[in-house]
Amino acid sequence: MAKVNPKLIDELKELGAFDISACYSCGVCTATCPLAQEGHEFPRKIIRYAILGLEDKLISSTEPWLCYYCGECTQSCPRGADPAGFMMAVRRYLTTRYDFTGFSRRFYRSKVVELISTILLFTVTVLGIYLVHGPIILTRVDLDSFLPPHIVELGDIVILVVLSALLLTNVYRMYRLTVMARNIPFTAYIKEFIRTVVPHFLTQIRMLKCNRNTLNWIMHILIVYGYATIFIFVVVFLDLFQTNVLYPIYSPIRLGGYIASAALLIGAGYAIYGRLRKNTVMRRYSHSTDWFFLTLLYLVVITGVLVDVFKYMGLPMETYIAYTVHLGLVTPLLVLEVPFAKWSHLAYRPFAIYFTRLNDLAKARIAQATA
Repeated sequence: MAKVNPKLIDELKELGAFDISACYSCGVCTATCPLAQEGHEFPRKIIRYAILGLEDKLISSTEPWLCYYCGECTQSCPRGADPAGFMMAVRRYLTTRYDFTGFSRRFYRSKVVELISTILLFTVTVLGIYLVHGPIILTRVDLDSFLPPHIVELGDIVILVVLSALLLTNVYRMYRLTVMARNIPFTAYIKEFIRTVVPHFLTQIRMLKCNRNTLNWIMHILIVYGYATIFIFVVVFLDLFQTNVLYPIYSPIRLGGYIASAALLIGAGYAIYGRLRKNTVMRRYSHSTDWFFLTLLYLVVITGVLVDVFKYMGLPMETYIAYTVHLGLVTPLLVLEVPFAKWSHLAYRPFAIYFTRLNDLAKARIAQATA
């Protein structure tokens, strides 16, 4: 017998599922959704799970991740139940259930936790830089002396290993919760991983099946690849990126950094503008963590640009301070967002497509065996 959680709707409302109780299960949302298909109908099925309190059914579903929040369902809903916003709230809820540490649940439910954890990580980072920094040379900009690259590289490696372990553990928990059948050949796991996770992680191309999502997809790609470029520069090519060398404007390193920064500013700026104007369905309601992510991302980019500006202006102290603040902001952006909040969705979506495909293959094998 399915487990019933009578407080499930209330939990989802805390995460942004407004007015879903107005739904009378007419199915218009599913009929108009460009991504729903036979066997994977949504949002109607997911809404019914929530209204009936079928928590286990909801947690084992991959369909919430197959939705890309285009807003077609909300626009067509005759009751104004906002099924698109509901699906977003479910994704936040599922993120809290995949996280084995329990921190994601606290992070999504408390602005105080958001603020305190950000301040704490920022403070620890800045204090760490204060304790380990080298000579502060004021006659010229000397970042290598102020904060030797090997120290930054060590911090990068520690953060990368810890965050990867947390995120992959949560993805594995997602697998255990959503993939019910285990009668699939190992070769099928590999084949479907290559066919689903890799292309969808790199392109999020499924988003383009929604007519309203073309511009959102472009902005999404700008943010993802803009940050990925900066991340690669800082982690892989730190010796080239954090250097005392003054590259000419046409240098690939300097030009690449400017292009990546511009992509981030445009993508994040578009998202912030839309949320301020509430000019689309997906921008009408913004959870506090949405604002947290965009604000922190913008501050990281701005401080990164300031480091470069001060460096080329020959302002040593300003460069060191900007670099310290920049790293102080990068830490909470990565530590809080990658395994626990917005950035984790970049992994959960392609893996949801993968796990959905595995379930479909398992069902097909069962059907063949009983035919």
